[in-house]
Amino acid sequence: MKPHEFRCIQPGDIGFDAGVGISGQIIRLGTKSAYGHCCIYHELIERTADGTQVWKTVEAGPRGGVLWRLRTVPPIKVVRVWRDRFDQADILKKSAGLVGAKYGWGEIARIVARILGIKVRRWKDNPCAVICSNHVTQAALAGRPDLGLYLRYGSNEIWPGELAVTLDAFIWDTELA
Repeated sequence: MKPHEFRCIQPGDIGFDAGVGISGQIIRLGTKSAYGHCCIYHELIERTADGTQVWKTVEAGPRGGVLWRLRTVPPIKVVRVWRDRFDQADILKKSAGLVGAKYGWGEIARIVARILGIKVRRWKDNPCAVICSNHVTQAALAGRPDLGLYLRYGSNEIWPGELAVTLDAFIWDTELA
């Protein structure tokens, strides 16, 4: 993928990729999806001489929970759910407000159980412990509460692949309305 292919990313956009490490592999395998990770883009920091973009993002990961990160790797997919600067600001505010939340190992355990064919009864959602897609869903809902009508799972029970499919349907439906 060439860096210029994602030059239209704007703050508040959602990026999806395969993820890294064991958690990315577990999520992709357990959910049968190409996506193991997602994040919210906040600020374009720089464009290097070769065209690489350096973005300040908020991402949830096993090392440190929800953190500010610098991202240079282009995403596989980008989705924009915000319609105007107000939606955009609400998404960015909620995303930044989740910085410091712990990583949601319980959600990873639920995905592992699913891989093993074990049905796990729902347990109480913990908005203070999230995986990447939980963070992104909460932020997206802050800017677009109507997205909630499209979610099959709660914001703390959704994985990247399911979120990507849901956002595609939401965008398709709302743009045609």
